Amino acid sequence: MIAYTIEKLIKYAKFHLNLSELDEIYIRNTLLNKLKVSSCYKDIVDDEEIKNMVVPDSLISELIDYIKSENIVEENCIDQFITEIMGVITPMPSEVVRQFNSFEDKQQAFNYLYNLQIKNNYIQKTAVDKNILWVADFGDKYLEISINLSKPEKKNSDIAKLISAPKIENEKYPKCLLCKENLGFSGNASHPARNNLRTIPTVLDDKPWFIQYSPYVYYDQHCIVIDSEHKNMTMGKEKFKKLLDFVDNFPCYFIGSNSELPIVGGSILNHEHFQGGKHLLPITKAKNELEFECEKYDKCKLSYLNFFNSTLKIESTDKVQILNLMDAIYETWKMYDDADIDIISHEGNTQHNTVTPIVRKVDKTYIAYLVLRNNRVSDIYKEGIFHAHKEYHNIKSEGIGLIEASGLYILPARLKRQLGEIENMLCGEYDIETFINENVDYEIHRQFIYNLINQYGRNNTSKEAHDIVISEVNKICANILENTAVFKHTEVGKEHLIKFVNTIKK
Repeated sequence: MIAYTIEKLIKYAKFHLNLSELDEIYIRNTLLNKLKVSSCYKDIVDDEEIKNMVVPDSLISELIDYIKSENIVEENCIDQFITEIMGVITPMPSEVVRQFNSFEDKQQAFNYLYNLQIKNNYIQKTAVDKNILWVADFGDKYLEISINLSKPEKKNSDIAKLISAPKIENEKYPKCLLCKENLGFSGNASHPARNNLRTIPTVLDDKPWFIQYSPYVYYDQHCIVIDSEHKNMTMGKEKFKKLLDFVDNFPCYFIGSNSELPIVGGSILNHEHFQGGKHLLPITKAKNELEFECEKYDKCKLSYLNFFNSTLKIESTDKVQILNLMDAIYETWKMYDDADIDIISHEGNTQHNTVTPIVRKVDKTYIAYLVLRNNRVSDIYKEGIFHAHKEYHNIKSEGIGLIEASGLYILPARLKRQLGEIENMLCGEYDIETFINENVDYEIHRQFIYNLINQYGRNNTSKEAHDIVISEVNKICANILENTAVFKHTEVGKEHLIKFVNTIKK
């Protein structure tokens, strides 16, 4: 009975979403109207059952069954309608902001917001928990690797089009998935509903920004910090200042930004934003490989990380000095050429050098990581000289953005199925050629499969096959990050790095 489900939703909202008794009747009538029900449920609802719910999945299932049986909306609109219902029982944006600001402890405030977004199904925890995650240990450093079952795989060419797309007179609303106008948006065929999204306003470098959570949740409390204005990604001193301001305001979180250029940037280049959260990514645990004197920036400690890519780390208690050194490194790198190792900063008016910045604050010390990036392509490396090379595209072909550059790989959902079948092949199942011919999406794995079979044979146990495949994926992920290193971790690479750092100090 849908009236019973509605009453359970009301109870759920009171226990988990802070629904006030003053709003209870109003919300009940709103739900009755939307679900086309003429009267409410009169009997007792089991409070304990509702109190113990971690997620609203069972209630949503009941809603979906009813919506389908009564043809409340067309089937392709059911997800949008469910989001609308969950938005109805979620506190208004102003109330969420009030609650967030009522916490003196910033981590408690974030815990409140994060839990709210799980309880109202904006973050679909049951689906997120199905993601596959493991740690790849390389002794002196490590990677975290995830097969994300909900993230769509994107092409770099499609991402690049976003920043060069011509403006049209009647622009769509909202302009993109990050715009502030997504708050409460009902969605359409090409844009997901966001009725249950809640955001927190903040100020960075005297400009209005806002904080929300990523529905994909790549790591613990994965937040997105977004410019209130829809404009392309940038890089430079103003951005670094905003990152430092953020950790002043919220020292419990790290914050970082994708680069502004295609290939080395993230999947959204047409709206300025950062990503952060509670989780400490592998790059933050990396040891120093080289350390440098900073005469001009005497309150800063500058080092080069023993990590897979090319990362400079700066530590300082002086906000002005660390900001100036971050800017000096970026401005020097932006114009830096070293043709002997394929580093060319510009071709005509096209910029190729940039950075991926990450910032933390530990007690009173600011810690900044600047990953040096270059997005040039060549006849040999058409997808990018310092990008995942072609032989690794069966595992990861997308741009290596902030999160991967920091050591957490988000691999496409297809790999859960594909790697499983490759494990079966290592156990002797299938005629390989017949299987690939009948399953064309395995063609990208052909060389990978035969390399594994030549090395390990086809008489492995299930556990042996699984361990082999995971080990090889780990190596590929490490190799991809090494592909992105503009200064390789060799003696020659170190010599060129030192030459660049000496240029900064002059």
